[in-house]
Amino acid sequence: MRLWLLGLILVSGVASAAQSLYSMLASGDYRPPLSVMQQVEKDFQGVITEFEMEMQEGELVYKLELINPLANAITRFEYRASDGKLLKQKAAKVTADELSEVEATRFISAQHQTFSGLIAMATKDHNGFLTDAKLDHDLGISYLELKLLDDTGKYKLAFDVENLRQLPLLKWD
Repeated sequence: MRLWLLGLILVSGVASAAQSLYSMLASGDYRPPLSVMQQVEKDFQGVITEFEMEMQEGELVYKLELINPLANAITRFEYRASDGKLLKQKAAKVTADELSEVEATRFISAQHQTFSGLIAMATKDHNGFLTDAKLDHDLGISYLELKLLDDTGKYKLAFDVENLRQLPLLKWD
């Protein structure tokens, strides 16, 4: 019985956190993630491969990763969502764990696409707020995995960046 109650409390806490984030995003008191992504794409060489938002000390923060495959470098950024101010920037070499993302960046670069442009295409028919996006390459497909938040909660999308269409999400046990 105690485990059941604990589970109920945890689920309700997650649901209220999502609702709180939704309320914050719906208020519009922040810079849209796409505008921050476009600024990064303008100011830095490479392809954004990941975006996420999180609360840090009561403040909404955008985290982005940009890979420059020519320099074999990855740069991580943190921006304050309220005004788009750069909070942190850290550069490193690409690791073996990021090789699938490097493959996807090469494809996007060859197609003269941008992460922000792909996000805009993938979300154009959805009313939710983007909370996470990750570029990946698996099984010969370069795709975006996106998480959106609307008034009913969080949901995921997958977007094929080669064919510019939504992919069905596979589920298994």
